[in-house]
Amino acid sequence: MVERRGGWWLPLVAAGAVVTVAAGVAVVLNTRGGDQQPAAASPPGARPGGDQVVRDGDRVTGRGQVVALPGRPVQLCAPYATISIYPEPVPSPCRVAVTVTGLDLDRLSHRRERGGAVWGSARVEGVYRAGTLTVTAQHEDRPGPVTDVLADRDRIPCPEPAGGWPRQPAGTERLVAVLDEAVRNNADTYNGPWVRYPYGWHLQDTSDRKGTEVYLVGTTGDLDVARRELAKVFPAEHLCVTGVGWSKAAMDAAQGQLTGPEAEAAGISGGRAEVLADRVVAELVVLDERASRFLAGVADGRVTPDPVLHKVT
Repeated sequence: MVERRGGWWLPLVAAGAVVTVAAGVAVVLNTRGGDQQPAAASPPGARPGGDQVVRDGDRVTGRGQVVALPGRPVQLCAPYATISIYPEPVPSPCRVAVTVTGLDLDRLSHRRERGGAVWGSARVEGVYRAGTLTVTAQHEDRPGPVTDVLADRDRIPCPEPAGGWPRQPAGTERLVAVLDEAVRNNADTYNGPWVRYPYGWHLQDTSDRKGTEVYLVGTTGDLDVARRELAKVFPAEHLCVTGVGWSKAAMDAAQGQLTGPEAEAAGISGGRAEVLADRVVAELVVLDERASRFLAGVADGRVTPDPVLHKVT
């Protein structure tokens, strides 16, 4: 199983990586590169996407997975986490996709073919209309740079204390469990906890304070009140409390709304909580008017849309 969010962030893998979990089986954590950044979240009550909403006749561009199955329209699919099994089976029809015309299947990147089915990826330009993309240009799919989820791991939004952050004592597991329980019991206000390494992290090397842990908790409420309350259950010298826009409960609720038949009917394939970036992202093929209307009803329109296809402006 691939878990999109959780209370912990540990330096294990980078975004876009593939983790082998058994012989012939791998879990793909990200199905596309990071050359396009998600659109900015809309102000509360506003229609998500603003002038990036795609309307009939608009030109769009993007890159994604293509699936062409016998007797079915060619699909450009929404991103999703998958379990890759070798040999790779023929994919099922994508639950969230747009129909594609004018695509040369022989020019797909990472092309595979079996039993009359063809699948791969492509970078395309074209015109979007009523759920169909008419391709006017097709290019080799070369992924752009993928955001390194580890690059920002050492930043802590709290001032470093005089003398630096102290190394955590042995046996902090019990205190961390209590801190986690405090956050869960106040999920309408808090988010986290997340572990940070202000002096870097290494599995074995602990020189130069490497491996020193600081636990970060976000609050949507008063910072001073949160610091006082959390210091009752966790040593303040190992704790950083910072203001956030999303509580744990709000993130969980938004993710729930972005999953399931109603969301898929609006063209949303799922949601992910990016707790370190303090945002919830909706994954979709295209931010058309139907998807924008749906997202306006999720968390007061605060969700950040991340479509495969972007309007050409």
